[in-house]
Amino acid sequence: MKILSTLACATLAVAAGSASAIPTFTTGGTVLAGEGLVTSVAGATTIDFNDGLVPGNYTGNVFTSDHPSYAAQPPNDLTAFYSVGVTNGQITPGVATFGGGLSYFGFYMGSPDAYNSVVFTMGDQSTVTLTGSQIATLGSVSANGDQSVGLYVNAWAGEGATFTTIAFHSTGQDAFESDNHAFIAAVPEPETYAMLLAGLGLLGFMLRRKPS
Repeated sequence: MKILSTLACATLAVAAGSASAIPTFTTGGTVLAGEGLVTSVAGATTIDFNDGLVPGNYTGNVFTSDHPSYAAQPPNDLTAFYSVGVTNGQITPGVATFGGGLSYFGFYMGSPDAYNSVVFTMGDQSTVTLTGSQIATLGSVSANGDQSVGLYVNAWAGEGATFTTIAFHSTGQDAFESDNHAFIAAVPEPETYAMLLAGLGLLGFMLRRKPS
């Protein structure tokens, strides 16, 4: 039960084209035995896939047991997990869609590989790609598919920005396995509330003026 490598403040910022903010990615360290399988971010909702079903807003595969030849459970994760890939009927990418937008998204993954990647689509439709090699760098490990290595990855959209879709890619070999996806829905900006209130006020004014 110990953390092999703890990152006090390891962050990675990736340019997001025309995005209004640059997302920030962090990881709490490399999991060796049972620590860090779920998010530590307060207020996040976790999708654990434990019912063995693919959520309605996802595409991809959910496996309830280990398939060592093509989709290995993330280390110390003894429950159902989410997987995308190119073999044994899997698909890639697997896409999670959040219509209202997210300010935060996190996931636990096993065996980081260079051929893994996660593509975040922002609210302004620009995209940001986090490669398997970048994830491995966050955790101070090698992107060599070591099945004893697991990482919890946190992604923050940035001030005024949101994630609308998260696409998990595995190209070239087998699979990209993850679990315990967590998210925080974006809070509307004050300007949005102001526009809503103005619209409601105008509607009320028009109703009051409507002839009886």
